[in-house]
Amino acid sequence: MGNHNNYPNPRENPYRVQAQPKEKSVPINQQTTRIDFNSNRICPSCGKIISLKHNFCKFCGVDLSGLRPMQDADRTMRELAKTALTDPNADVRKDAVDTLGDFGEYEVLGVLAYILLNDPDENVRKEAADELGDLHHIISLDVLAKALKDRSPIVRKEAIEGLKKIKKKNKPEKREDNEKVKVEKQEEVKEKEESETLIAQEEKSVSVDEEQKEQEFKEVEDEDESEPLEEIEREDDDYYKI
Repeated sequence: MGNHNNYPNPRENPYRVQAQPKEKSVPINQQTTRIDFNSNRICPSCGKIISLKHNFCKFCGVDLSGLRPMQDADRTMRELAKTALTDPNADVRKDAVDTLGDFGEYEVLGVLAYILLNDPDENVRKEAADELGDLHHIISLDVLAKALKDRSPIVRKEAIEGLKKIKKKNKPEKREDNEKVKVEKQEEVKEKEESETLIAQEEKSVSVDEEQKEQEFKEVEDEDESEPLEEIEREDDDYYKI
């Protein structure tokens, strides 16, 4: 007898549409949904939410006065940041994070830092680490260092790459090169000072020569004026008579 598994179940509809796979969604932290860019900012160094009024992070002490908050970003960037923080679908959040990084603006550093430390999906956190590395801002070093303790190995690996990118971009010049540049600048300054000194001496010498010539010429004129002309006595006319 044939295998009964080859025959469809008459009670099942063979034309029934298969159920679509469920979306990849995870619960979002309630604190994340309460972030208001009009009154809050996120520290890009530690990923903590602080008041927009603070120029220093009260948690890590980093000076934030040189970085614009998300409030100053355009409307598109703010909406995209909200999507990256609160959308229930992890793939959507990941794409939003990727787009935020492509903008290349430092206003997104705080949002990316928060996502790196708090997003429940490892792929979203990995993307945040990647974008922080691509932005090359040295303030992100601390938050990437924290991500080295992430429970996911792919996030830890990307955090290492991010640290490497930032360090390479902000690598200081070698000490030897600095010393060489310093010596060259000192020599340039010395040569310039010597050149200016020689020019000043030449100008002074020319000025002295001109003054001496004028003085000599004046003395000659004074002598000519002070000495009276000698009168030539007229000899007797009879002397010339034969």
